[in-house]
Amino acid sequence: MTFSSNIVGSVVALFWFVSAIAQEEPPSSAPLGLLFERLDQNEDGLVIKSELEAQGRKTEWLTSADTDSDGALTRGELASFFKRRKQNAAAAAKALVYDFPEGAPVTEASCRAASEYSAEQNGFSTLVMIEGQIVFEQYDQGWDPAKSNRLASGTKSFSGVILAVAVKDGLLTLDDRVSETIKEWQGREGLESITIRQLLSLTSGMNPGEVGVVPSYETAVVFGKDEKFEAEPGAKFAYGPRPFQIFGEIVTRKLFASDELEFPDPLAYLENRVLDPIEMTYAHWRRDENGMPKLPSGAFFTAREWAKFGELLRNEGLHVGEVLFDQETFRQCLEGSETFRGYGLTFWLLDAQPSRLKGRPWLKGGYMAAGAGKQRLYVLPAAGAVVVRQGESKKDFDDIKMLDRLLDTSAPSEPKETKEGHPKANEPVKEEKDSDFIGMSVEGGDALAKKRGLTSRIIEIDGETRLVTTDYREDRVNFTISDSKISKVTRG
Repeated sequence: MTFSSNIVGSVVALFWFVSAIAQEEPPSSAPLGLLFERLDQNEDGLVIKSELEAQGRKTEWLTSADTDSDGALTRGELASFFKRRKQNAAAAAKALVYDFPEGAPVTEASCRAASEYSAEQNGFSTLVMIEGQIVFEQYDQGWDPAKSNRLASGTKSFSGVILAVAVKDGLLTLDDRVSETIKEWQGREGLESITIRQLLSLTSGMNPGEVGVVPSYETAVVFGKDEKFEAEPGAKFAYGPRPFQIFGEIVTRKLFASDELEFPDPLAYLENRVLDPIEMTYAHWRRDENGMPKLPSGAFFTAREWAKFGELLRNEGLHVGEVLFDQETFRQCLEGSETFRGYGLTFWLLDAQPSRLKGRPWLKGGYMAAGAGKQRLYVLPAAGAVVVRQGESKKDFDDIKMLDRLLDTSAPSEPKETKEGHPKANEPVKEEKDSDFIGMSVEGGDALAKKRGLTSRIIEIDGETRLVTTDYREDRVNFTISDSKISKVTRG
């Protein structure tokens, strides 16, 4: 068995362009300009039936797109066709409503409010499960219960469960040193002391790799002579794909060395131990050129299938009287590190910011698997709820706004305490704003960010831009520094 695995991310729009362009209609997810240029072979600014036929493409959709019936499609007509199709898809949103358990914390109206918010942010599917029972589903943009979507980084949370399964099977423990398995790290300063806990809490101190560019298992474990640590192990939270691929290599080597667990890779192990018992099926899981599963961002699931995983998590691994993974390890996956309270081991923690809990008792103990495009698997134990949200949204989507609509709440202002420590009647506490950082020193800004459960970084100093990763994170503030003070703050 080899211990090598993948490299590279994928370009989703291009994938859908290639796969869907041969169908009856062009794919709405492809960039309009690129699509038109591909169809317009002779570059005369018009697309006609013979051009489509010459490319082996279907032509039926051309009639409805050609609004002036002159036999030639302009760029404007193509844009109008997409707009009409999007409007039709919105009008044809499918809402499936089931019986709500007595005392359910949600209603049909609140579920519709949450799903409408999701749809407004280019959401595809919203599913609400209460105490293991699906009570509501809505599908937009042409989606339906059988259609899967990428989880993107929502895939990462499967590694937390693989970890808990491996502990149950006696393969490893949370505080094992990675170098016990990745033996080429032994004797290497810094590397030798990194634990699996630090690896999966993203506090190993190593360069975590570029978001969206997934290295192979083999490449991920290589620490070159010129490579330097970004921080001491445990001292800094840094998000990226590399730690998950290193973990994939650890599990692969552990399985290879086991006489009892004959599985070729971590995904086969996960399927046997977890997915098959709960009858959960993925539509697709990306693998690298060596056939190894990508653990940071490779999975595609329907909303219903992903909800099965959420329900197993809500029950801490208990399924039909059997515990499928080590529960104590899983509970530790839901504890933030000293470095960053908002992230446990492979899960984002929804209650890490104290201000969020005011008026939201259902948020306590809540967590989520999250990926680009705002793929979300919310697990809310206090409400007995599992919620799936899929789509292709940008930064305007807000988790709390959606969950507030779902749980039908309006969080009140926190009473302000006087110097004597007693609440001052009817006086709201000051709203937390990013502008609060303006004028602070870097040290003061970092301290305030940590208090609010945020991470912080400097992106510009006195007009000189610093090289930083381009991934977007709602829980990160970016500081622009002028004359040693914070002069501008952005999120992402």
